[in-house]
Amino acid sequence: MEHFAVVQSIARAALTGDRTAAMKQVERLRERLTKAGAVKEAATLERLLGAVEETRELAPSRVEVSRGMVSGERLTAEINPPIDRETGARLCSIDFPKTSQTAPVFSSAVQDTIDGLLQEWASVDALQSVGVEPTRSLLIYGPPGSGKTITARYIGERLGLPLITAKIDGLISSFLGTTARNIANLFDFANRYACVLLLDEFDALAKLRDDPQEIGEIKRVVNTLLQNLDRRREFGITIAITNHDRLLDPAVWRRFETHVHMGEPEMQAREQLIARFLEPIDTGPTTCRIFSYCLAGRSGADLERTCSAVKRALALKNDSHDGPALFRALGEILARAPHLDHLPARILAKDPEAFISLIANDANFGVKQAEIGDATGFGQSRVSDLKKSKRHLSLMDVAHA
Repeated sequence: MEHFAVVQSIARAALTGDRTAAMKQVERLRERLTKAGAVKEAATLERLLGAVEETRELAPSRVEVSRGMVSGERLTAEINPPIDRETGARLCSIDFPKTSQTAPVFSSAVQDTIDGLLQEWASVDALQSVGVEPTRSLLIYGPPGSGKTITARYIGERLGLPLITAKIDGLISSFLGTTARNIANLFDFANRYACVLLLDEFDALAKLRDDPQEIGEIKRVVNTLLQNLDRRREFGITIAITNHDRLLDPAVWRRFETHVHMGEPEMQAREQLIARFLEPIDTGPTTCRIFSYCLAGRSGADLERTCSAVKRALALKNDSHDGPALFRALGEILARAPHLDHLPARILAKDPEAFISLIANDANFGVKQAEIGDATGFGQSRVSDLKKSKRHLSLMDVAHA
């Protein structure tokens, strides 16, 4: 086998975890392929190397947190979290920051908010010099799969602090008084150590206190929670996340200085996520635009599930990993979906040629006919014919009927 020595060196470096050596050997293989005239294969390796470099650049750099922002002892892996005395269950989990984490993809508004918070937490002295304090509490809300937990983990990573995560429903006990004690023990633990406290499923307790269905014990528990949130400001940063913001007590909203809504990703964010979720398949911008066009209104988790299904379909068929194959696989996956409420997705699932007619006639799609032809395998001439035919109009009429 030609170039086997280089392939063997790549395998050895990968198996031993030597990333630097593996990168060098891949570059060596690329050079040999170029000299041998295997231009296409060399270009593929070039793109892989570029993607790895981009991933390095996306990895979040640490923010130097001011000592006036977070207090407490150093939390290590040897320290056990508190437990429910009645059941022995742990009240929280502890995650330590990882330098290899890739930065999430945010909308521009969310990105600005998170960047602003990180800047605050690194600039406590500057803020205090003008009589203000940095934000110490953050409420993240939005539909399931929108990236709330990923965002909280990203913040912990950027700050270089352990993340103590407690699911509120896990603190609830059937024993009278135990729930309030669990909450107090959780906050005592978090306040002792330098960390970020993440309260997941926050709506489990933080409901409207005047709800007639709530018993007095739960009301006392909510008050305990609010009191601990107030006290927590003296020690560090608290993040709460919820899927059901409408259930939250107004008093709870006032405890959090910043509120961030995580919705469905915008078009540009969708394209970035799709490119990431389709890795290691090398995808062109037109393919990502097609996926994004069909998956508008989907959460980040939905995008990941769809991309994973597409990759499985390609692998099982032993199909090529190019744009046309991805286009066909996406249509097949959408055709198997039980319910499609987005018109472009419905059209692609039913009639790929009608879909091409749709995007070729949509000025907002913003891609040239030749690029659509390359990405779908139909060719520029066929795309031009389908654009003129306006084949999609009949399906749109049926969909709106």
